[in-house]
Amino acid sequence: MQFSITTIMFIALSMGLINSANALELYEDPVTNQVYTKPGPNRIKLGKFEKVEENAAATPQAVSKTETPKTTEENTSTANAINKDTQTAENKVEQPAEKKAETSKPKEKSMLPAGVSYGKNGFEFKTDNGKFSLAIQNRMQFRYAMPFDGDPRSIEDLEKPDSSSFMIRRARTKIRGHLYWAWLKYYFQYDWTEPVMRDLNLTVDKYDWAKVWVGRGKVFYNDERVSSSGNQQFVNRSIVNNIFTVDRQQGVQVYGNLFPETWHDISYYLGVFTGLGVGERSNDDDDMMWSGRLQWNAMGGEMPFSQSDVEYHEKPALNIAVAAATNRSKCTAFETVKDSCRALPGFEVGKSGQYRINQMMEEMRFKWKGFSVSHELHWKDVDDTVNKQTTNLMGGLIQAGFFPHYIIPIVPKNLEFAGRYAFVDPNRDVDNDLQQEASGVMTYFFNGHSNKLNFQVSHLMVEDPDTGASESDQRFWVQWDVSF
Repeated sequence: MQFSITTIMFIALSMGLINSANALELYEDPVTNQVYTKPGPNRIKLGKFEKVEENAAATPQAVSKTETPKTTEENTSTANAINKDTQTAENKVEQPAEKKAETSKPKEKSMLPAGVSYGKNGFEFKTDNGKFSLAIQNRMQFRYAMPFDGDPRSIEDLEKPDSSSFMIRRARTKIRGHLYWAWLKYYFQYDWTEPVMRDLNLTVDKYDWAKVWVGRGKVFYNDERVSSSGNQQFVNRSIVNNIFTVDRQQGVQVYGNLFPETWHDISYYLGVFTGLGVGERSNDDDDMMWSGRLQWNAMGGEMPFSQSDVEYHEKPALNIAVAAATNRSKCTAFETVKDSCRALPGFEVGKSGQYRINQMMEEMRFKWKGFSVSHELHWKDVDDTVNKQTTNLMGGLIQAGFFPHYIIPIVPKNLEFAGRYAFVDPNRDVDNDLQQEASGVMTYFFNGHSNKLNFQVSHLMVEDPDTGASESDQRFWVQWDVSF
């Protein structure tokens, strides 16, 4: 390194790169001991160097700022003098005054070499060595609801005073990326409207046939719940969701895709969880929640959990699945809030391990050329081990959507119409207690699910098992959902 400074000075002089009008700046890489003429990562500025006077050849640090350019013979003489001085001084080159001033101060840490871009997951940062990445995305959901926003479960709910309102329904920040290896992925999501940490998990995504997920997040159970609320076909999930959802839990999941691109292409999901949602750290008993999902990718391979055929499948895609879950805890239902362990209508949050929940569902999803249809059917048994009572619940939904542009080209390409019917029977042993929903939605996709505007009308019907009476009402939703 000591000799290389002198040598570079000689080369620069001989090539005419240094003159009295433009001094040469040199930079040193302390790791490789190489000297450069341009700044770069991890390079330390040595200072400015100009052509050396002939009579000062023995002192390399002496510089002239007024001398006129020398001839080739003079440059050669200067170089010989520099080489002679280098040998007699045992290859020691004195530092310029500017470098001395710099080296007297603590070295500043160099910036981490990384690239910045914008993609489907928001602003993305990646290190040059590929070991780390981070993508940050924000999501806002603005909604107007009239005359109410929730799902009525009784006639009393329909008779409550109207509460038409504007609201920020969801406001979330998502962070995802990988650590050390591209296959070690992390995901984080925070909800500012609750507020609550919705997701925090690591996934070992090295093999398609076996992936390991650890942390907090959604149980891979049914499409309507696993699909992000930002990727829904409707403004919100159906009346089935709150009753039968397994929601978010804390635990471990193993899943994968077997025999891809064959007639027996299947996907599997297995999980074990604490079973109290995301609001409590410790279990309330020694029983865990167990879940499983088996999916046959009959046509078109494995589809992601996302609704509407915004991707426009050129070939038909059909996925058929069954799932089951069992849990014993004080909860009969879940919600992603701080007190996530909650009770179904007619129940209360019980004692530790009071309720044994067994549930299962079957599901079908199909997409082709802008048309999509999905169906779910749920069963759920709630066994109250304290009061020795068992309640059997049943519910289901079917929904379909299409982009009419592909039939009537005059219709805007990004406009979708969809319809849905859903029902919940909260107790199969009791008559006249059915809850029903019939909804229609019109959606304009400005940029897929990342930026869309919905208008939904729902006709909601409930029955009273005591009187046998039934009532209904309409609900109107307008919503703008945008992610960036």
